[in-house]
Amino acid sequence: LDIAKAHDLLVIEDAAEAHGAEYKGKRTGGLGDIGCFSFYANKIITTGEGGMIVTNNEEFAERAQMLRDQAFEKGKRFWHRQLGFNYRLTNLQAAVGVAQFEHIDEFVETRRRNAFYYNSLLEKVEGITLPPEAPWAKNVYWMYMILIEKNFGLSRDDLMARLKEKGVDSRRAFYPVHTQPLYAEQFTGQKFPVADQLSDKGVYLPSGNTLTKEQIDRVVETLISIQKEAKSG
Repeated sequence: LDIAKAHDLLVIEDAAEAHGAEYKGKRTGGLGDIGCFSFYANKIITTGEGGMIVTNNEEFAERAQMLRDQAFEKGKRFWHRQLGFNYRLTNLQAAVGVAQFEHIDEFVETRRRNAFYYNSLLEKVEGITLPPEAPWAKNVYWMYMILIEKNFGLSRDDLMARLKEKGVDSRRAFYPVHTQPLYAEQFTGQKFPVADQLSDKGVYLPSGNTLTKEQIDRVVETLISIQKEAKSG
């Protein structure tokens, strides 16, 4: 934000998974000029698909509303001076989202409570780095990701495969942008070791709004049993 202010730039905030998260007492999505949220099925607030942008700039809001609705000319429907898009949520999806927003505090508290419970069970397991929460932040733990270090006893991918065999699903961390074929040429010769390490070591454990304490117990017990098997074998 300071850099943007110094150079007269706008800040578009990617808050896709950060519903209810906070940065130094401020809600994410409201830090920049425009905030972008996702309502995909696995988000804390969902409409199945779709998303939302937020802004306190009336000009930006009007332009976004126009572009998302085929760029119809204001006051002259079916007349187009610009290329628009069909990005409208259906009324049904919007109704689902509005109803879910009534429970956002409950959903966030559930995610945080489950994350803290995961932490309490995993904090002494060798070879696991837990997800951090900075003193100035409120992490909503949209997904609960741990890092599998070399001294865990087996690789991240091997752990995921064995979890799957025992009926526990998981997901690897995202591939960094600089490794994606579509963008790789833009980053030729550049190195991003932190992103690479998170991608190589990270695994998401089950973390949905409906996850129960008993299910977390099963996930952790299964993970620990796999580690013991690997180290004894």
